[in-house]
Amino acid sequence: MAKALTSAGATVTVTGRDEGRVAEAIRAGLAEFSLVCDVSDTRAAKQGVYAACEQMDGLDAVFANAGGDGQALPAQELDLDCFADVLATNVIGILATCQAAFQVLNRPGAIVVNSSVNALRPEKNFADYNASKAASLSIAQSLALDWADERITVNAVCPGYFRSRMTESYLDDPKTAGELLARIPQGRFGSADEIASLVGFLMLGSVPFLAGAGIPIAGASHL
Repeated sequence: MAKALTSAGATVTVTGRDEGRVAEAIRAGLAEFSLVCDVSDTRAAKQGVYAACEQMDGLDAVFANAGGDGQALPAQELDLDCFADVLATNVIGILATCQAAFQVLNRPGAIVVNSSVNALRPEKNFADYNASKAASLSIAQSLALDWADERITVNAVCPGYFRSRMTESYLDDPKTAGELLARIPQGRFGSADEIASLVGFLMLGSVPFLAGAGIPIAGASHL
């Protein structure tokens, strides 16, 4: 994502809680600036946005991309403390990021929230993750309403299965990967370039009448 935006000429700050990965993004030329930030800490999430704005001397768009996986258990077996951790990142952290963005975004501005196809079509044994991503989609749509007169467009992307640190254990297991592919009409997983293209388009804000959308990018698996 950062690589695509940087290649398009944007000045980018990448954030993350893994200091090593954040530093590697800078060494690889994926972004100009970086910050170590854990959005499950709402104070840190907000300070991260303010610091990014200061680093770049202004802020035009934000991609609220932080997310954590569920426990992959039936609902009756979920550990509720772990569920609270998922909500802290996927819901509260997203809202804290967006609240801070509201304060400093240039107008017109754009916010893109990374939700999930699971917000549109729940996945078995992922009640915690499904609920958190449905909430993040609802937050994006609510903010689109609340901030429309502020000239801030807010949309959400709802990805299906793409290769990432969170999904690699599923995609690298032949049995699990086969079961997942059987649910995707296009018969393949998504590519990083595809999600980057969609998010980049939304962050440009070139179609400001597009607001409050939850856009599936999942090979029709949401149908």
